[in-house]
Amino acid sequence: MTLKGHDGAVNSVAYSSDGRMLASGSTDGTVRIWNMRTGEELMTPLRSGDGAVRSISFARDSRNVVSGTDGGVVCVWSLVDAHVSAQMLRGHSAAISSVLYSPNGSHLASTSRDSTAIIWNSETHQQLAVLRGHKDIVHALAFAPDSRTLATGSADQTIQLWDAATGKPRYKSPYHHDEPLYSLCFLTDGQKIAAGCGNNIMLCKPQTGQDTALLYSGSSPILSVNPSSDGQSLVSAYGNSVCLSTLPRFLVKTSSIVLDGHTATVRVATFSHNGLYIASASDDHTIRIWNASNKSEVQPAVTQEATDNKVVSAVIMTDFRTFTGHTSKVMSVAVPPDGVAIVSGSDDNSVRIWDARTGAKMLSPLLRHTSHVRSIAISSQGRLVASGSSDHTVRLWDLQTGKPVGKPMRGHSNDVNAVVFSPNTRWLASGSDDKTVHIWNVATQRPSAISPLYCRNSVRTVAVSPDGRLVAAGDGLGYLSIWQSDTGQPVHDPLQTGSRSVWSIGFSPDGTCIVSGGALAHNTEHVQIWNITTGEPVFVLTGHTDDVYSATYSPDGRFIGTGSTDKTVRLWDAVTGAPVALLAGHTDWVRSVAFTPDSRSIVSGSDDETIRVWDIVEESRASRASNPDAATLFQYAKLDNRWLQTRFGELLLWVPTEYHKYLYKLKGQRVIIQIGKNGLHQGESWTSCWRGNVSGPGPGLGAGSPSS
Repeated sequence: MTLKGHDGAVNSVAYSSDGRMLASGSTDGTVRIWNMRTGEELMTPLRSGDGAVRSISFARDSRNVVSGTDGGVVCVWSLVDAHVSAQMLRGHSAAISSVLYSPNGSHLASTSRDSTAIIWNSETHQQLAVLRGHKDIVHALAFAPDSRTLATGSADQTIQLWDAATGKPRYKSPYHHDEPLYSLCFLTDGQKIAAGCGNNIMLCKPQTGQDTALLYSGSSPILSVNPSSDGQSLVSAYGNSVCLSTLPRFLVKTSSIVLDGHTATVRVATFSHNGLYIASASDDHTIRIWNASNKSEVQPAVTQEATDNKVVSAVIMTDFRTFTGHTSKVMSVAVPPDGVAIVSGSDDNSVRIWDARTGAKMLSPLLRHTSHVRSIAISSQGRLVASGSSDHTVRLWDLQTGKPVGKPMRGHSNDVNAVVFSPNTRWLASGSDDKTVHIWNVATQRPSAISPLYCRNSVRTVAVSPDGRLVAAGDGLGYLSIWQSDTGQPVHDPLQTGSRSVWSIGFSPDGTCIVSGGALAHNTEHVQIWNITTGEPVFVLTGHTDDVYSATYSPDGRFIGTGSTDKTVRLWDAVTGAPVALLAGHTDWVRSVAFTPDSRSIVSGSDDETIRVWDIVEESRASRASNPDAATLFQYAKLDNRWLQTRFGELLLWVPTEYHKYLYKLKGQRVIIQIGKNGLHQGESWTSCWRGNVSGPGPGLGAGSPSS
């Protein structure tokens, strides 16, 4: 979309951390805040009365926006109290050229035409250090990902590195280049800097200042350069164009594509934090939002050149939805078979149930545990929730009412880290720091005869095969153990994964493989796929930069989803191991990921106390809504006051009284519509369902009846 409202050139744009807002600054002297879902302004323009706005930056918590003006003033605006005037930070003697918050939110930096940079305390707004050394306008600044180093680029053709805490130079002399420095950024690994040097984008090493690659050469000065959160791409602005470039460490050679549409100089272009969008600001008074996830239109070079690197472009990730309410780390998430709800467990000792579409809380928090809830599982019929806790107990809950079922199951002598139901819901497995796996009879809530099963160290995770015949556990020494569920006999010796600890495991839907995620050790990969029969590794998934706390297969077997302490969720091709998507947006460790039953969304829980739902859309089906499967919804529906409803009262279908005889209950729990002899039919064309698929009478409903 194109955002219009400024009366002058738009000099700067910045996304909020959750991607819901965009701030812009203009020569018309205003700061504007935009709603990224609607494109509308969220509030009246913010005016400091101190001249043109040259630069904008969002605070980490998105509560404040900072702007730099031609009057040499740094303005801090509170979006919580938008009616309050900006706090004015004075220290520069000339126009502000750039402002930026550090990634950890502790510092604020500004650069100016007075050849200096200033570091401010982001909370008290006190001036911490004035950085002197450049001999001309300081155009650009960038914080390293760890917030410890600040880089500044100047018209004097130098880059200088500074200690962000003290303001002292990191090295004795600046790094000299052949052109003025208009823009620069650290790459996500913190090991390289991309700099706009005149008309070129150069890649250099901070430790030496040595140029290592020419990434791109434009026809005009590069006024802006910013990396994607996954570290695979750069977006830059020059002339009237936006340029998207891949980085050479991901492809054999750099490839670029130019996005045209602005009618005047583009001052800045930047990625949203989840990498799905690009915002660009121009002298044509407009802001344009580009879809960065559409591979066919935005990144054709990736799909053409990256075959050997296994880059898959058949899937795109649409925007995420964020659920808030927990007051501590979200340790586990799960989705029932009908996909209507999301269940989560947290270190705030609660189990919570959410509406999967809206994020609304369906029930009051379930609060019987006396310590952290470490794991959540839902029965295959969607009736029961199991929770394992640091209070050494396992509890069962009724998913519809939220009431506890029976008494807490006691048997472990330490924290319960994992729980999982068998496919038939007759038994439940739990794993604990006491080095044991217990098998519980769900009906009696007592341990079975084969309990306990012993591991070599604390049990971090448990899983049950799709046919219920196998139980697997990963432990704190990096071993993966698999037993026969009926006898408790090991299938083979524990597998040595090479990880320091196995944090998560998951069976493939066909039961032939198991995925393990863990902590890196001995140069092994964080995610590995194993052949269950032979115990041999099949392949590894390379991409995460830190421990993987969650790994699971999608129900359709096409994908593997992983969550890591590197704060990202990743999607992989389950057959080839090729990376499909990187989902960046969480601000802390990702502890748990789960797929929805239709495999069209991934749910993630994080230490940032939020739950996010990411939608997966095949490009050939991008126009379809990514809602829970209709057949699944009706399968678990109930009839109340002539409405077929979800278990939580969401209205699905109104059925006249005279048609109630065409509905029947299955096993006393499900209400489904029977059409023809083959059951419920669905399709893109409704007429094809009732005309082409109904071939004969079924139980309770004859072919050709009105309700078909």
